[in-house]
Amino acid sequence: MSKPVPHWVWSRLVPAKMADCWLERLHFLGEGSLVLHRLAGRRSARLEAYLTHPSVGRLLLARFGGSLRRTSLPHNPSPEPNLPIRIGSKFWIVENAEAALPTGKPARAVLPFLTIPAGIAFGTGRHATTGMLLREMATLPDWRESRVLDIGTGSGILALAARRLGATRIWALDTDPSALEVARRNETANFSKATIRWVEADLTRWRARGRFHRIVANLYLLPLRQGASRLACWLAPGGVLLVSGLLRDQAPEIEARFLQEGLVLHGKKQRGKWAMLRFGSALHCHSTKAPLP
Repeated sequence: MSKPVPHWVWSRLVPAKMADCWLERLHFLGEGSLVLHRLAGRRSARLEAYLTHPSVGRLLLARFGGSLRRTSLPHNPSPEPNLPIRIGSKFWIVENAEAALPTGKPARAVLPFLTIPAGIAFGTGRHATTGMLLREMATLPDWRESRVLDIGTGSGILALAARRLGATRIWALDTDPSALEVARRNETANFSKATIRWVEADLTRWRARGRFHRIVANLYLLPLRQGASRLACWLAPGGVLLVSGLLRDQAPEIEARFLQEGLVLHGKKQRGKWAMLRFGSALHCHSTKAPLP
């Protein structure tokens, strides 16, 4: 009979609609370490993480609140490794460099890759919202001459994808300084020279200098609603705005909000309960009536 292994259980209530966002955010713990309890008749769900080291639990407490308790389990399961993610015909996303080596699939040998280790900052490419944005980005041409803005960068995955696609002028915003530190490390791990401007700022307060040809925003409903006029004004003529982080039933409100700002809807996609919207630029900024340069 195996001896019980000490564990620590971190737990907190999360909105049921956002449960898989939390699973993505805590993906670095390993899928076998996370348990989600749906609560009948409630809008909340209880998320638990089973940990072998209390230091990780204390980190989760500091970052996300919740509670931490000690328990014992009969064994210590090892999480399954995650397979690389292919983004169109452009590149692979892997969790470590060894995973990018050819394993019988020639395409993996010739395509470049981004190494995004699973970590506490949101964004590994596995969540539906991030995946839809990445694949839509891969369809867009002319990244080399584009000014790019990534709002809510998290791990930096979208900004790094823009750089992998050829962009050289990239700004990436987040309100979380620890997420920005992770993003900087990810850039260093993937490129010999750091060129992305990582900015600790809020969408509704940041002062943009100039307009952008590509804007990607993986945000929740409220910041998209509040920041719609700014995003519309920041989009350069001929530019493309990609937004996600939305539930399907929230997408019509955000679509209408950006149409009020004069943007043009170029497409929408859905994956499960999540939605992504693609907009094109307007002739003028509706909030100020100022012509675009």
